[in-house]
Amino acid sequence: MQEKTKEIITGFDNLISENVKVNGLKTNADGIKGNPFFIGEKATDARLDFNITRDIDFIQSDLIYTTGILYTLRPLINNPIAESKHFMGKQRATYFQNLYDSLYSMYASFCYEKLYNFWDRIGDKIATEFPSEFPNPKFIMFANVIDKIRANNSENENLNWLFEFKDSDFREFNERRKKVVHYEQIETKYMESILDNMSDMGKVEEIWNEKYSLPEFFKRHIELTNKGIENTYEFVENRRK
Repeated sequence: MQEKTKEIITGFDNLISENVKVNGLKTNADGIKGNPFFIGEKATDARLDFNITRDIDFIQSDLIYTTGILYTLRPLINNPIAESKHFMGKQRATYFQNLYDSLYSMYASFCYEKLYNFWDRIGDKIATEFPSEFPNPKFIMFANVIDKIRANNSENENLNWLFEFKDSDFREFNERRKKVVHYEQIETKYMESILDNMSDMGKVEEIWNEKYSLPEFFKRHIELTNKGIENTYEFVENRRK
C-alpha cells in the first residue's frame, strides 16, 4: 500500500514539476536567497533574520508549485459556456462542478495565502533593518512597514520600487485576497456569479475568463516576487557600505 502511495505521489509531483517548467514558473533569485550576505548587519536578532530569509525562500517555492497545480488542473475544470443548455428559448449556462474544478478553486485560495505570506515576510525582512522602529519584526505587516519607512527613505531606489509596488500591484492583489479570505470563497463566488447570469452568455464568458486566467495572474505575481527579492537584497546589501 505504501509503495503504491509513493508511486502516485511521485507521479503527481512529476506532473506538477513539468507544468511548472512548461509554463515558465521560476525564481530568478536563487543565488540571492542562498547568499549569506542576505542576512543584514543591522538586525539585532541574527537567528530571526536568518529564519525570515529562509521563509522567503520556502514560501516562494510553495507559490510556484501551487501555481503549477493550477495550470495542471485548468484544462479539466468546468466550462459553463461549453456546458450550456438550450432551455425556454434561450441558451443558458450550467455549473455542475466537477472534482477538478473544486480542486482548482481550492489551490487558487492557497495561492492567495502564499502570496500574502511572501510579502508579509518581505516586510519582516525590511523591518529587521530598522530595529528601533520595529522592535519585534514578527508582529508587523508588509503594508505597515512600507508606510512607516517611506517618509525618511524616499531617495532609496530599491525601496522606491517596493513603495510603488505596495501602492499598485500589491493593493490590487490584496483587495482580491481579502474578498476570498474574509467574505466569499472562490468556489462560491464563481458559482453564484455564473448562475446569477446564466442567461447572459456574454457576462458568463467574462466571469469564466477571469476564473480561467487565475494561473496567469499568479504567474505575473511570481515575477513580481523575484523583483521584490532582488530589491530587498540590494537594499540590505547597500546598507553595509
